[in-house]
Amino acid sequence: MSGPLEGITIIEMWCIGPGPFAGMLLSDMGAEVIRVDRPVEPDYGYPPDQYRTMWRNRRAVSIDLDTPEGVETMLTLMDKADGFIEGNRPGVCEKLGIGPDVALARNPKLVYGRMTGFGQEGPLADKAGFDLSFISLTGVAGAVGTAEQPVPPLILGGDFGGGGAYLAMGMLAAFIEAGRTGQGQVVDAAMVDGSANLMAYMYGGMAGGVWKNERQANNVDGGHWLYSMYRCADDRFVSVACLSPKLYGNLATALDLDPDVFSFRAGRAQWPELRERLGAVFAERTRDEWMHHLDELDACVQPVLDMEEAPNHPHLVERGTFVEHGGVTQPAPAPRFSRTPSSISNEPPPNGADTDAVLADYGFSDADIAALRASGAVGNRAAGSDNR
Repeated sequence: MSGPLEGITIIEMWCIGPGPFAGMLLSDMGAEVIRVDRPVEPDYGYPPDQYRTMWRNRRAVSIDLDTPEGVETMLTLMDKADGFIEGNRPGVCEKLGIGPDVALARNPKLVYGRMTGFGQEGPLADKAGFDLSFISLTGVAGAVGTAEQPVPPLILGGDFGGGGAYLAMGMLAAFIEAGRTGQGQVVDAAMVDGSANLMAYMYGGMAGGVWKNERQANNVDGGHWLYSMYRCADDRFVSVACLSPKLYGNLATALDLDPDVFSFRAGRAQWPELRERLGAVFAERTRDEWMHHLDELDACVQPVLDMEEAPNHPHLVERGTFVEHGGVTQPAPAPRFSRTPSSISNEPPPNGADTDAVLADYGFSDADIAALRASGAVGNRAAGSDNR
């Protein structure tokens, strides 16, 4: 591994969604992330050998935490780590015997990262949910979509933006503090908290009277006619994000917009009509024809690319925004560092693929590993097997 976090070791308890995303961010930046798998990989409806980009840059060890030997093995790994990531419901790790009280007593400098949807306490703490469940409570889901109905914003607002990214940021802050004091702590990253935090601009605007509590009625939610998507003649789209008078002047000139009809200073009441009129203009040409026409113009108009087109855009190609690794095109690590660059060093490992090697690196002898395998405390087993 290379990167600014080289030398940091994190144990990541197997989970889905925001936990692995946090692990990807940290491992891309050079941390050694050891994923602890279950002996029998859960069936989530997709092939176990599917390339899972978020699990890149890991090694994987399989441990049965239903056995005393497995719990002690897990704690031994945590004893020598700088950080730990878990994504269970509140209290699960405590019941298993690997909760923060136990772990921090053994390793006082450990940064114990907890990723949940509703948080560690509160009336909904024990409830199940997925991204949309959590962002529905915080105003995110209600603010995204058309005027007629909200639309799920992928799983960006809860799982990744309000979840995994906040967990990674919180753990980085705790690593810095632990480096000063020698004391670790628990990082409680809840998607309800993170997604609410992402809405600070909107809540501030509402308090100040400049953000309406309605969908498609504001500057950056598709309400403003100069901040919207427009369908072209080929049923593909361009985005217009032209909220500057100078840039609007460029756009108006390029599109030959009638100043008696179109005005940058138009009030909210005129936005729907202007959006319809501008839509009629863009419908006259294909998306790529418009981009060719506007190519030399700075007017904040870009093609709306799909996931197959985006990696081939010349700007993203030159920057290396997407890379191919293991035969899979995927987003490159971000952000970028001038002296200690992030990288992708290995593909996502199969369940428990590095069990023996990881345990050996953490001080277990060949005899220890053989005994743990014989007891069923480590290693994979077939679904339905009761072999311990």
